Amino acid sequence: MATDHENPFRIHGAVRKPFFTDREEEIAIFRRVLMEPGAKMMVYGQRRMGKTSTLDNAVDAVNAGGGHAFLADISTVTTVADMANRILDGATKILGRRWTTFISDFVTRFQGGVKVAPDPMTGLLGASLELGVRQENLEVQQASLARVLDTLNDLAKARGVTLGLVLDEFQEITRLAGEQGEWHLRGVMQHHHNMSYIVAGSQPALLQAMVGKDRAFYDLLDHHAFGPIDRDHMSAWIDERMRSVGLVPNGAGQVCVDVAGARTRDIVRLARKCVDIAPDGAVVDHLTVASALQEIIDEAADQSEAWWSKLTPTQQNVLRAVAATDQGLTTKATRKRFALESGSVSNTLKAFVEDGRLARTVHGSGYCFDSPFLRGWIIVHALPDIAMHLSPSHIASATDEYK
Repeated sequence: MATDHENPFRIHGAVRKPFFTDREEEIAIFRRVLMEPGAKMMVYGQRRMGKTSTLDNAVDAVNAGGGHAFLADISTVTTVADMANRILDGATKILGRRWTTFISDFVTRFQGGVKVAPDPMTGLLGASLELGVRQENLEVQQASLARVLDTLNDLAKARGVTLGLVLDEFQEITRLAGEQGEWHLRGVMQHHHNMSYIVAGSQPALLQAMVGKDRAFYDLLDHHAFGPIDRDHMSAWIDERMRSVGLVPNGAGQVCVDVAGARTRDIVRLARKCVDIAPDGAVVDHLTVASALQEIIDEAADQSEAWWSKLTPTQQNVLRAVAATDQGLTTKATRKRFALESGSVSNTLKAFVEDGRLARTVHGSGYCFDSPFLRGWIIVHALPDIAMHLSPSHIASATDEYK
């Protein structure tokens, strides 16, 4: 196992160069939006594509060029008040360093209901809503969110600048406040001429519903679909990064892309594991990738097994079939081989898509695993139950999202 070289791949947190590649076009687009007064865009794409890191890099580009932008991730919030705090926290971390009077100006304009305290990590003053707001009814919490955004817009106007805000995992607003919450937020955003907004998320179906004809954000937002990195670029970049630490890639980048699929994080995770297990100066080839894949599968074995044991026989058989075959789950041969009851397959597939374990293929006619590593675990541990023995890198059908 390698010990002397630093791993050239990162998969945790916001990723920046040299651990970040491509996306120059997207960064340029997002940067322009964040610097344009009153601009509004929705960015949507599948999980683990690198969307958040790209948006982070766009925010960095705005600030490095003298502009003003920040990102607020609302994926973990429980209440609308929490969302307001996330926005205020993100603004404080960026603007508190650049506008020396930001905190005092914000508190003065907000007019009550804000507490100020030093950040225990940085020592810098931060502002947040009073704790009791979280226990207030939805109407009060929404009013507090509106006041936070209105105040930020007023501060930007007073300085004659545009303030760009990225709201990541934006679909959470519907969970927090329903469609009424969407309409309320639209009413706030559309009156801000010194702020620009990028709302982003990793549940495309929910986000696209939010901009439907009868929904609040219809005709308010520009749309940007966030897709995969070009596979040739990705494979070449992986090989280049491996060479940077003295390894000798022999088609490793291409194999990582083929096995892991279209999600950037999955590809990089597999490449990272290859580096972890490769001795210094080693050739990294398809056998190395296979070993790395198996190690990732093994690392999550307890979790995968616990989840699998709670499934019904029908659910288990459907997953076996998706992992193993491209013959279609409703054919007579497939139903017989995997003991599938024709009346329950469709509902089972739908449930797995809803919980994120499966996804529709790009052509819409089939299904694939959201995670290549869960697919690999089922191939290794569940297919032998029915006397099927395949490589964990086996891809059952044309599920490659690059197509």
